[in-house]
Amino acid sequence: MINSKLIQKNKKFFNKFAGSYDIKIFKKWQESIRKKIIKEVAVKRNSKILDTGCGTGELLKQLLLEKKNLKLYGIDVSDKMLEVAGRKLNNKANLKLSSVEKMDFKNNSFNYVFSEDAFHHYADYDLAMKNFYIILKIKGKLVVADVDFGFVLNKVFHFLEPGNNKMHSKKEFIELFKKYGFKKIRQKKINLIQVLTIGEK
Repeated sequence: MINSKLIQKNKKFFNKFAGSYDIKIFKKWQESIRKKIIKEVAVKRNSKILDTGCGTGELLKQLLLEKKNLKLYGIDVSDKMLEVAGRKLNNKANLKLSSVEKMDFKNNSFNYVFSEDAFHHYADYDLAMKNFYIILKIKGKLVVADVDFGFVLNKVFHFLEPGNNKMHSKKEFIELFKKYGFKKIRQKKINLIQVLTIGEK
């Protein structure tokens, strides 16, 4: 059963900080991470892309700069974050209020599904992975970037951050990708605490 209370907790938390979310000391650092992610994935022209937990739309904004005629979609549980993203992206992405557990996109819809720094907030990881697989096209790619502080600090961060459901280790991400049928799985540390995992349907 989906943990609706956790989804609502995340919605409340991110709604509260939506207006100031982009004004923070780590913005340049996060921009560099997004550039590394996009470079590593090597997105193809004319692709249809979904960013899950898209927040204020920074990854979608970065993808627009690729100038590859991309069809961009984003979902988030926070309506206030989506309002900021909508203004920023100027109707160049299709944004929708939704959790990853209750997505209603058609099967085999996307060439890429991205999840950047959002995975540890999802309420049901098994349902999220199942849905990702279903909405990806054959040979479509799931791209998950999330923090991994190591076993002890992951436990600490889990309790400190509001709405944090679970921190996954590199090994746990590999196991999840395999469990739900993803192939050609590769993993890379893109900085000291950020792990990128990519799998193909």
